[in-house]
Amino acid sequence: MNKNTSMLEKTVNEKQSVEHWEKKWAERWDTRETMYVGNAHLNYWQARAEDFSVGRKACDYSFGRSILSALSSRLPEQAEVLDVGCGPGSILVPMGQAGHRVTAVEPAGEMRKQLQTNAEKAGVDQYKVIPKIWQDVDTEGLKSHFDLALSAITMWMFRDLRVQLERLESVSRNLCCVVGGAGGETSGHSDGMWNSIMGDVPQPGYSEFPLAYNLLYAMGRLPEVRIVNYSTQRSAESKIHQQKLFYAKYTELTPQTEELIKQNVMSSAQDGMVHESCKASVIFWKIR
Repeated sequence: MNKNTSMLEKTVNEKQSVEHWEKKWAERWDTRETMYVGNAHLNYWQARAEDFSVGRKACDYSFGRSILSALSSRLPEQAEVLDVGCGPGSILVPMGQAGHRVTAVEPAGEMRKQLQTNAEKAGVDQYKVIPKIWQDVDTEGLKSHFDLALSAITMWMFRDLRVQLERLESVSRNLCCVVGGAGGETSGHSDGMWNSIMGDVPQPGYSEFPLAYNLLYAMGRLPEVRIVNYSTQRSAESKIHQQKLFYAKYTELTPQTEELIKQNVMSSAQDGMVHESCKASVIFWKIR
């Protein structure tokens, strides 16, 4: 075996290891954390509760229904579902309307208020709420309790992703699922304004799908993937609010910056509304 072949095999073996993908994930998480000047976690989602609810309810819960459609053939009737990072009921409402019983994990009080309102309006009342961050939930008391344990658009918050995936598995007796953006590195925030506002500062990566999939595969899982399409719409005012909160995580907003955001949003609005077509990755696997 020559030296080049040996080096190639070593590289391939490293990229198949759990440690390699854990390191890649942690590096991305650390890069984002060092860039924050504002709160990117609980307080951010408290502030975003109303506009996030508007976006997720749009088009008859298009986001949640697309995820339910990807998983429905794998679920029994009246499945017990855990929804980590439930938010305003993005997935809980469609799941509840389909007859499934959902336990929601949601730490943000404002999100829980939106959830309660949305569920009531949708006629969904068979659900429970655990008002904690996922890391603080006692998984021992929920061991093998759920037919589906799901975490949607929350992976980016966990530096120790492998640990949290294993905790998710521990409470499921059948299926686990993680949902992430599938729109590239800037998934969810590809508004074309980053360089105008942040200059030469590289935009942080938010794409969860490739790293999460490879980590799961390295862990010995056999994940399947569905890329789903969904639509959302909101008022221009709501979109401006969203974008201001996003950029406030990375820089102090000046009147000039706020005007740039406003002009950019208004340029894509029609009749005062902003319509968006989006993609999400639905990664799911059976418990061994």
